[in-house]
Formats: sequence, structure tokens, C-alpha cells
Amino acid sequence: MDNKLVVVLTGEIGSGKTTLANSLEKDYNFVVLKTSEALSKIASSRFHKRKSEDKRQFLQRVGETLDRETQGRWVVEHYQSIINENSRIVVDSIRIHEQIEAFRQSYGHQNVLQIYLNVSDHVLESRHFITNKLKFDDLEAIHSYKEYKSNKTEAKVKLLAKDADLVIDAENAPVEDNVIRVASFLRLLPSVYTSNVDVLIGGQFGSEGKGQISAFLSPEYDCLVRVGGPNAGHKVFEASAPDTFHILPSGARRSRNSKIILGPGAVISLDILLREIKQFDIMPGRLIIDENCTIISEKDKESEAKLDKIGSTKQGVGAATANNLFHNRITESIDHKAKNRKELLQYLGSSHYEFEKLYSSNAKILLEGTQGSLLSLHHGIYPYVTSRDTTVSGCISEAGISPKRIRKIIMVTRTFPIRVQNPTNGTSGPFSRHDSNIEINYEDLATSSKIPIAEILQTELTSTTKKQRRLSKFNWALFREACEVNSPTDIALTFADYISIKNRGARRYDQLTEETTKFIDEIERCGGMPVSLIATNFNHRSIIDRRNWK
Repeated sequence: MDNKLVVVLTGEIGSGKTTLANSLEKDYNFVVLKTSEALSKIASSRFHKRKSEDKRQFLQRVGETLDRETQGRWVVEHYQSIINENSRIVVDSIRIHEQIEAFRQSYGHQNVLQIYLNVSDHVLESRHFITNKLKFDDLEAIHSYKEYKSNKTEAKVKLLAKDADLVIDAENAPVEDNVIRVASFLRLLPSVYTSNVDVLIGGQFGSEGKGQISAFLSPEYDCLVRVGGPNAGHKVFEASAPDTFHILPSGARRSRNSKIILGPGAVISLDILLREIKQFDIMPGRLIIDENCTIISEKDKESEAKLDKIGSTKQGVGAATANNLFHNRITESIDHKAKNRKELLQYLGSSHYEFEKLYSSNAKILLEGTQGSLLSLHHGIYPYVTSRDTTVSGCISEAGISPKRIRKIIMVTRTFPIRVQNPTNGTSGPFSRHDSNIEINYEDLATSSKIPIAEILQTELTSTTKKQRRLSKFNWALFREACEVNSPTDIALTFADYISIKNRGARRYDQLTEETTKFIDEIERCGGMPVSLIATNFNHRSIIDRRNWK
């Protein structure tokens, strides 16, 4: 009984009770009980309508008769079995004080709350005529409305406001305002300080192996979120061939029951997204695309390809982002937004609304960032950067998640960082802020790790453009910088086999080579956080899990 919540809605005809009840059902899992339906069912079996009465007058008379016979208990008695079986009930609506008292006597005064919606007479009259499509100068309609209002029960409804637990002035307020006020009063809103979001980001120049780490973790989460754009391809091992995710979260296949959200800051290629939805069998209802996501146009791709001197993937993400910031905003154009694409209609929604529901149920959320922190527009080595902030702050901003919601930050870090291949007549940028020559060739890596060079060359093709990557030694200064800007709680170290091919056979930490464990010790000292996940290869058993959390 202590978990029972019965909300009885009161207010005059047309005050918005049904709209509020339906919203509580949709947003907060209330079961709606309609007194009009109960009244109609009882009336059809026991009473006969007089010729002089219309339907509303007939039901008003029946209700008054039942109230006299049962002292107002007929509503609670009619719905008793449904109320007993459910924890959240909203009654639409109650007309007299005795009906409310009947609920309180049955389910306890603390468990039954009356909410009164207050609307002025002239607005109620206007709503009545508009809702019923009546003309304001229709004398018969005016007379009929006055009769409804003069009914002795209806005339006393206003008196219920005096003893209501909550009175809402519903005259000019948007529906969503009323719902939030009621949910707040009922203490249904989740705490804004609940930390149930884990964020996974790259700590270097991208291609750190975020996809495999994300897929490994994903079965532990109720919701997977991704931001960024299709210029980043995240690979996940599968026995037949790797899955590559450009827009959907990398755990979409591994965690088939999780909800998927593309946050409002995501930049989307329509063709790629629709292909991934089909490839990974993502059903409407599971995937929510925020209606404010930006759609890349062909013109965006063309303009980006013409200007590239830094090794861009030429997917149009930068151009679409720039247009979103300037041209489309200044011209008040919204043609580029997801809400205007009919192909996405069945997937569109509000990420804020979905997150609010997830917070309410204390669901676990994994936010997967794209690219790497050292490619951040603001914090990378400009101009050799991408078109967005790729740090944890930028990712949660794009998703619409508060910093207070963050529980864990997992920063994925390679043993040997990469940058994309230099474009013709240009460069994709240095590996250091101080012109240090730390770039290495594939032959040297093959010699030191004992991995065949042909295998390394195949591994180091970019997921999106299939260009050969450039390699460098581990940069400790930039690693520390990435730790400072992201404050990770955990490091996921990838490409441990690039230190030694012997690590590929390791299933436990103590099976790693001594050189590798010394390297991990130094990372933990430099960063100040544990290396909790270690990727030794690219297969189903390639991750050593050292976490003490789930």
C-alpha cells in the first residue's frame, strides 16, 4: 500500500484534465481510469435516457443518483480490481468531495492526492465551443452549455479547489508545463544529480580502438548513445567480417536490447545511417534520433572535398557543421535538420525526453564519443583538427547530458598513436606540439613487435577512407594533456600486441610481457588513474578486464 499512488483530477468541464491524465500515462506510466466510461457502462445496464435529455445531461443525472445511493463510493468500487493491481493510478475525473473521500478511505490519505485545474469561465466557454466545433452565435449551443453549467453537481466543482493538494492555473500554461509541475509535486522527477552515464572517448588522434572497447562494454548498459559524424568508423570484431559503425553506437549488435539514441549534436549522413539501420536490423522504438540532428547534404561533401589540405575524410561533416553555425542559422533555414526528413520520421524523438525517462528508472547509459581528444577543434593542434570538440565535455554537450550525470570516463589510448595519411600537397598534422620527430615507420614496428609488416599495413587502413595511417611513438606530454582535459576515471589501453606479439596470447594481466606491464605502470603514474581494460588483439577474447566496477 505504501507504494500506491492514486491521483484524482478535479476541475470544471474543459479545464484540461483528460490531456493531463493522458500525459501522465505516457510519460510516467500511470493507468488512467475514466469516470465517464464507468458511468456509461453502469448507465447502459441500469438506467433509461429521457427524451428531453442529451447524453451529457443523462450521465449527469445517473452520476447524481449513484452518488446518493453509494455516498460517492461507486467510482472506487467500479475500478477496485484495476487499482489493486497497479501502483500508479490517475482518475479522470472526480466531481464531488465524497468520491475523493471514498478513495482516501480505501487507499489511505497519504496515497491519494487531489489535483485541481483552475481555468476562468470565459476560457472554459470558449474551449467548449471550439472543441465541439460549435458556432459562438448558435443560440441552441449557448443554451445547452448554460444548462451543463447550471447542473447542481457541476456548479459545486469549483469548491473542490479549497481542499485540493495542488491547484494549477491551467489557463495559459502549455501542457508540458502542467505535466512537469504535477510530476514535481508527486516527486516523480529524477534527481538531477543521479550519476548513471559512462562516457567513452579517444585520448589521441582517433583510431584508438574505441569501437571494440565500446562493444565489449555495451551488454552492461540499458542505453547506447553516440555523437559526432560519419567521418569516424568504429570497427567491432565479428567472426565472418568486422562490423564498422559510422553513425550508430558500436554496441548496437552486441547489446540487442539496449535503446539507441543519436544526440542532437550528431551530424548524420542519411545514406549511411539508413544503411546501418538495415544492416543491423534496428527497429523503430529502439532507435531515437533527436529531431535537431544535422543532416549532411551533397553540397556539404563537395565543398569540403575542394578545400581539403589536412587529410579530411571529406564526408561533409565540417561543412555541414559550419553551415549549421552560420548560413542556415542566419537564414532561419531548418531544411537540414532531421525533423524535416520523412525517411527518419518513425525514428524521430527528443533525446531530452528519452534521457529523462532513463534517469527516472536509473538506467545505465554508455555515451560513445568519436575521433580523439587531440583532434578537438579547441584543444587539438590547430589547424590539424576536426570540426567539433572531441573531448568528454564536447561529447556530453552534443548529447545533452549534464556533467553531474557522469559516473565513469573511459579514455581509450593506443600504445602507438596514429594520424591519417598526409593529403597531396598538404599534411594531416604533427604528432607533437613541439616539432619533435617521433613518427616511426612500419618496418621498425614490425621488427620490434614481431608482427608481420603486411598485417600491420592492413590493420592501419582507415575505416572510412581506406588510407594508410601514420604511426608515432607514445607521446607522454600529450597523454598527460588528454588526461587533464578529460579527467578520465579509467584508461582502456589498446594495441598491446604492438609492444610484443606475445601479448596476443594473454588472457590475464600476469600473462603480459614485462615490458608491457612496465609501460602500463608508467601510464598509471602519469595519468593518475588505472588502466582497467587492455586490448591485446582484435578478436572475441582480446580484452583483459581489470575493472572493479560494472
